[in-house]
Amino acid sequence: MPRGKSVLVNMKITTVGRAHSCRFNKNHRLEKGMKRLTFKENGDEAHYCLPCGKTFLTKGLKDLQSLIMEVDRIMTDH
Repeated sequence: MPRGKSVLVNMKITTVGRAHSCRFNKNHRLEKGMKRLTFKENGDEAHYCLPCGKTFLTKGLKDLQSLIMEVDRIMTDH
């Protein structure tokens, strides 16, 4: 039986190798040794500070919960 498809992009917590700015907010500086959230999509990596990353994750979770509720509603209507 095939494995189910993941709705998550490839993301992980990584360690900053050299200082740079957050991809979402250039005012958020990531210094060497700090932790960051890394998204990998289509072979490219995008690095975000943890506060911005948490915002993305929280919104994504809310969106997923909303979709699950809609799927449940549709399934009970049929």
